[in-house]
Amino acid sequence: MKIFKIRTIFVFLLMFVPQIVLGAYVFTAPPRETSKTGHRVYESIARFLTRSTGYLFEYRQQDTWKGYVKGMRDEQYDLVFDGPHFVDWRIKNIGHRALVKIPHLLQWRVITRRDNATVSKLQDLQGRKVCAPGSPNFGMLNLFNHFKDPDKQPIHVKVKGWNNVYDSVKNGDCVAGVLPKKNHMMYDNVGAYTRAIHTHLPYPNQAFTVSKRISQGLGDEIRRALLSEDGQKALENLRQRYTGGAKLVAAVDEEYDSIYMLLIKAKDFSNNGGSEKVIAHKAIIPTNTVSLDEKMPQVF
Repeated sequence: MKIFKIRTIFVFLLMFVPQIVLGAYVFTAPPRETSKTGHRVYESIARFLTRSTGYLFEYRQQDTWKGYVKGMRDEQYDLVFDGPHFVDWRIKNIGHRALVKIPHLLQWRVITRRDNATVSKLQDLQGRKVCAPGSPNFGMLNLFNHFKDPDKQPIHVKVKGWNNVYDSVKNGDCVAGVLPKKNHMMYDNVGAYTRAIHTHLPYPNQAFTVSKRISQGLGDEIRRALLSEDGQKALENLRQRYTGGAKLVAAVDEEYDSIYMLLIKAKDFSNNGGSEKVIAHKAIIPTNTVSLDEKMPQVF
């Protein structure tokens, strides 16, 4: 009888208090922010979801890109906010689904100095210095995807921070640089110092995804909660950082279809794991990388 009662209590806890058994759902984002900024931007979201769903969500700050990617590949995360190439990779490979996204489309722009008459198209960058964040930054991968022959690639100069990419081009440290179109318009709206030589087609923006450990019902509940007025308040620090205050909107998996292909040749993604195996390719993006200043703040 005693054993029966213990089993009954255990089943009750599994049904009605699953987090006692399973622990917290892990929420994370890339290591773009310092620990202090990361906790300021994301912890309020974890606390809100804990209150609104009744399940425990814990924000975990990531220290390095290598550790972040390894955790992703090892399926350690239950709720993630990051760029569209990562979003689609998780959807295709480890069973995530998209819930909520930044409303604005994402466009990458390649710029050069206004007075540089030697560059008018991407092919003119072969063998020349191009400033961009390090792999697996979406903009950098997007640019180098245009150069299929490793011997004809630009020289990738690693720069941390979109303002530093812009300044490096303006100051002549690099012949060109890649950055979001909205940032270029912020830094040089009238084209006084720089000009665009290529603007990529728009992509859907950063989004939240949930792992297959989160049920369909709970995932729908998380989406509704984040899109509610209280949810948008919990997202306020994130919105100020990434959307200029605009509210997030619902996302669907199909919007991100095939974007993950940019990661196939990226370091640590060339041998993709997960539920849908992707054939490994030789990592050729990029083959020649140098760092302009390792002390620059890491903001992707």
